[in-house]
Amino acid sequence: MSWDEDVKQGLKRTAMLLSEQELEHLTHGAVRNTVLPPAEGAVQSLRIHLSRIAEASDVMPTTAFRERMSGALQVLKGGSPALFIDRLCERLAFERTSSRLYAGLLIKTHALGTYDGGPTPERLLELHNQELEHLGQVRDGLLRLGAPPSLRTPSGDVADSQCRGLIQAIDAPGATLMDALRVTLVSELINNAGWAMLVDLASELGPPELEQAFREVLLVESGHLAEVTLWVANGTYADPAPESEPHPVSF
Repeated sequence: MSWDEDVKQGLKRTAMLLSEQELEHLTHGAVRNTVLPPAEGAVQSLRIHLSRIAEASDVMPTTAFRERMSGALQVLKGGSPALFIDRLCERLAFERTSSRLYAGLLIKTHALGTYDGGPTPERLLELHNQELEHLGQVRDGLLRLGAPPSLRTPSGDVADSQCRGLIQAIDAPGATLMDALRVTLVSELINNAGWAMLVDLASELGPPELEQAFREVLLVESGHLAEVTLWVANGTYADPAPESEPHPVSF
């Protein structure tokens, strides 16, 4: 039997005869420390690609055959982690902004005071530090995927623009503590949705330890959202509405 025939028969046997468990083991062993799709999808993709390569191997030159084999291995690695990296860069912008928002709230409580059921300087400092910790975890996630934290991505650029608006709102002249809390509430709503998405992406694409770490962050962020929501609710009647002259209604 020629070398080409050996290759074709070997690929067919690999595709058709190996068990699901053996293929799954091959999948994870061949691309250790890479981003993988769910095991079932990787196993099915491997079987399909090996079968196709086997069917075409007798008419392909050696160079083309090697390229097809390389393509099969790329399938094992799953889709490009570009989506994951893009969302991490988005989260990086918002976590950086969140720490800045809590610092702004801290300044306002020192300058303007607070109200019953409102934020205390001590608690705001704790939240500020937690957001800095989350910022560090996002950076670690990017480095795990081989991306520098300074990387610019489409979602990261959009998030930067959105975050500038949040910062401008909290720093606006005449902005009250309640104004700043409402801005922070918007930020926390976005944060919770963003971390929930990262948990899903880590579950599909990332190492298991990233998924667990992100779940823990989401739990903390859920607490932030509940706390800021309560502060806004308690301050709704504590913050007097600005006085304005009534405008006549014209018909």
